[in-house]
Amino acid sequence: SLCKGIIEEHQGAIRVESQSGRGAIFWIELPVKAQRAAVPETPTTVTPPPIGRRTILVVDDEPEVASVLADLLSADGHQVETAVNGRIALDKLQERAYDLILSDLKMPTLDGPGLYREVERHHPGLLRRIIFFTGDMLSPDTREFLEQTGAPNLSKPFIVDEIRRVVQHTLGLSE
Repeated sequence: SLCKGIIEEHQGAIRVESQSGRGAIFWIELPVKAQRAAVPETPTTVTPPPIGRRTILVVDDEPEVASVLADLLSADGHQVETAVNGRIALDKLQERAYDLILSDLKMPTLDGPGLYREVERHHPGLLRRIIFFTGDMLSPDTREFLEQTGAPNLSKPFIVDEIRRVVQHTLGLSE
């Protein structure tokens, strides 16, 4: 029932064919839709100018994901802090300034869209420096939110070079 709910939420269908003694086959059909690029593609021969050391907040309820992102960004010379949800991220924003926020969309307590709305109200200068990531790019709600905000976004699982490119591009916009 969990799989059926997820599939139907994405305008898909699931059906099963079963024969006694032969097992079962599950058929899943999902619509194919073109996905908007997070950031305009840059030619591979052009390396973005290096961005100096920045302070970045990574917001994700999965400690492993937050840790991987923090390690990657720290290796690039950035100072990185993490928060397990949007509510804690807002508390951290009260304590200090950040140059960039990378946030998951789906989290307990306060999700990515809720965090975005609060940042819009209390820290509007940060709106152009929020990057969202999710493993659920097929969700109509996710697509609609990302289209409305125009925020850069990344799909899970991550590609390291893509993370670096989107971070550099987004930080470069604020210079």
